[in-house]
Amino acid sequence: MSAPTPPPYGGPQPGRPPVYPAYQKPVPRRRRPSAWWFAVAGLMMLAGLAIGVLLVVQAVLSFTDTDATIQPDGESHTVTVETDRDRMIWIVQFDQPSCSIIDAATGQEVSYEGLGSATYTKSGGGREWQGDRTFDPGSGELEVTCAQGGGPIQIGPEPEFGKIFGSLAAAIIIPILLGGGGFVLLIVIAILFATGRPRNVPAPG
Repeated sequence: MSAPTPPPYGGPQPGRPPVYPAYQKPVPRRRRPSAWWFAVAGLMMLAGLAIGVLLVVQAVLSFTDTDATIQPDGESHTVTVETDRDRMIWIVQFDQPSCSIIDAATGQEVSYEGLGSATYTKSGGGREWQGDRTFDPGSGELEVTCAQGGGPIQIGPEPEFGKIFGSLAAAIIIPILLGGGGFVLLIVIAILFATGRPRNVPAPG
């Protein structure tokens, strides 16, 4: 009498109880993150954009800031300026005025410094202005007189290009870091929200 043919692979063996694979409890899905995280990511992107715009505006204003505009009427005008740094005289391009600036505290005319080979230009009040020279504001209380027949002048802070370029660089870097971080967070939260279980559904027991 021939021996019984063994069952196919994986089936029960003669004389042995059947073996079944161990039951594996399903892994519960991670709960969805709160929807407030979407607001956090959006606020980060908006904050990066807003800070970038403010820094650009600050850089532009630091270059175009003006203490006073003096008309060529032959009269003395009292001008008060900050003494934190040198001031610059701006003239209308191709219209050189004849002006004197006296430090009211000392009665002495201020001494000027040329700009060398540097050229500064800006627009304002419907005119094109050109940087002419700089001076130490002394006490900050100035008496400015411009003879008739010339063009007006503007007095303002001497541009600090280190700060201007620093503001422009920050206007690029901060939005990239803050806004980019918010964008990455938004993607991560969107993935977790799409793959997670609803927050009001408990995990399977």
